[in-house]
Amino acid sequence: MVRRGNLAHPGSGYDETLVLSDRAVAADVPVACGIDPRACIVVVNGVAVPRHTALHEGDRTQLYPAQAGG
Repeated sequence: MVRRGNLAHPGSGYDETLVLSDRAVAADVPVACGIDPRACIVVVNGVAVPRHTALHEGDRTQLYPAQAGG
């Protein structure tokens, strides 16, 4: 996984590569970035997915803040 921009560790430049386990699921992505997985929506390959969704080599992930409407 590559963290970019504000999610990259200070001093690492714009990109920082993180390695997740072979059994990683969507909820592991925000945890690896130091974010509570309940506080965001994980998008994998352009689709919002449940937290228990398995990740595979080459998947593109994005994190979006969870929001409530009214």
